[in-house]
Amino acid sequence: MIPMLGNLRRSPDRPAALASYARLAARYDRSCRWLDAARFEALELLAAREGETVIDVACGSGAMLPSLGRAVGSKGRVIGIEQCPEMAAIARERVALAGLKNVEIINAPAEDARPDVRADAILFCYAHDVLQSDEAVAQILRIARPGARVVAAGARLIGWWAAPVNLWKLWRSRHYLTTFRGLKDPASRLARRCPDWRVVDTRVLGTSYLAVGHLDPEGRR
Repeated sequence: MIPMLGNLRRSPDRPAALASYARLAARYDRSCRWLDAARFEALELLAAREGETVIDVACGSGAMLPSLGRAVGSKGRVIGIEQCPEMAAIARERVALAGLKNVEIINAPAEDARPDVRADAILFCYAHDVLQSDEAVAQILRIARPGARVVAAGARLIGWWAAPVNLWKLWRSRHYLTTFRGLKDPASRLARRCPDWRVVDTRVLGTSYLAVGHLDPEGRR
């Protein structure tokens, strides 16, 4: 298939994502070092606290799990959700090497994850495919407490006037998501559920975003 054409599908494709990340797993950490600054900023914005329960959606190789585990402490709990077995295995090894007992990885699609928790904070870091699924977003938010903090970071497209920049972003992202649909407003499903949702920072000429909000404190969806 011509590169990027497969990403023109109208919705996320789970088999395609599993196959892509199985290929990427061994070199994923090396290829995504450029994300370190965005990850650090997302962690600061999430502001996980002692004793809280935090969910890292599409946690990948678990790059953010040790920091989250240390932030919530022994009385807190961190759940990483990752559908790719190869990526989940790397995440588990990373957590084990960090000596953390309060971090669990669930190897399942976000739509099927059923952790026995009520989350105080939820992180979607470069989880575009998940954010384009009504079912996935609904399931994750179903296990969150009313008023829970929600942080999202990821790729996005900017105005038509920036076509060369947008094309570069699409090319750069082609292996890490299975649909380009929704890139103009990637976190719209979260914004509808968080009355105070706002983009607080952008990077790479505006083609990466960081946003935060709180779920409706009354528990409305």
